[in-house]
Amino acid sequence: MRRVGLLLVVVALASTGCGVVGSVFGRRPVIDISGKWSGTWRGYDVMGLPRSEDATADLRQQGSHGTGRFVLHTTGVAAGMPVEVKDAGLTGLRVRFDISGRSVVIRHELSSRLFTADFRVEGDHMVGRVRGADPEVRVALMRVRPPTPVAAAPPASVAAAAPQPPSSPPGPTLEPADSEPPTTPQPIAAASPPPPEPTVSAAARPGPNEFTENAAVKPIYFDFDQYDIRSDDAKTLAANAEWLKTNPATPVLIEGHCDERGTTEYNIALGERRARAARNYLISSGIAAERISIVSFGAERGVCTESTEGCWSKNRRAIFRVGPR
Repeated sequence: MRRVGLLLVVVALASTGCGVVGSVFGRRPVIDISGKWSGTWRGYDVMGLPRSEDATADLRQQGSHGTGRFVLHTTGVAAGMPVEVKDAGLTGLRVRFDISGRSVVIRHELSSRLFTADFRVEGDHMVGRVRGADPEVRVALMRVRPPTPVAAAPPASVAAAAPQPPSSPPGPTLEPADSEPPTTPQPIAAASPPPPEPTVSAAARPGPNEFTENAAVKPIYFDFDQYDIRSDDAKTLAANAEWLKTNPATPVLIEGHCDERGTTEYNIALGERRARAARNYLISSGIAAERISIVSFGAERGVCTESTEGCWSKNRRAIFRVGPR
């Protein structure tokens, strides 16, 4: 009997242990990060100046793992940024991720040595850093919620129908007055809000090679070693903004360029400041920021190769390329 009792105790403990193990390994993740995310990354450029740029992600979760696309915008002159992120440009990295509790590790789909970022998720916010970046690169994202559909107003015939009064004993019939009898007031449907300006999501954003020049969106030019918008070029930017407003579904890529003088690193940074100055002007004119991407080519793509001021002035420019709708 003692042996039988001991055997029963062992069986009970084993079954309890199996239940605990099963509950641990079968537990579903406490968070779901599927969907689109948008925010910023913060770091420094090669000249030591602080940077704050756009960051987006489009993720698909399956259990405690998933895949997606991760984009850090305008990283060409960012210090400490992995080369793979810079090379990916506007198309971003294809990534895979793993979830443990509220912690998320996002890695390059080919190897974690190419890119890894560690995040902490709290509700609709995801904050983290790029692993191994020096100086530090931090990323803050917020979940992009789909717009709430607006309920359609009920048909006028239904809205005008008045509830039937309760039955009552017949009473004297009242003769209508000579004036027009009162009518049940018609409910006034709320005016539909104007449709929001179409925007370009991170997943649908075209690649750099899909942007082309358009004669309606003209380039602007800069003084030597400057990125301020000149008065004549402000008029050109205003006209470009008007064209973009009449084509609200069209994304735009602004390229910053320099003349041949200066180091490669300096010209890349200067070209980016020129592109950013043009971008800021368009945003102040009412163009949605998410429609505009920028890139700098420094002095790599000059339209003129002579070492003269006349030639250099043509190369100090920002040009605008538009993407497919």
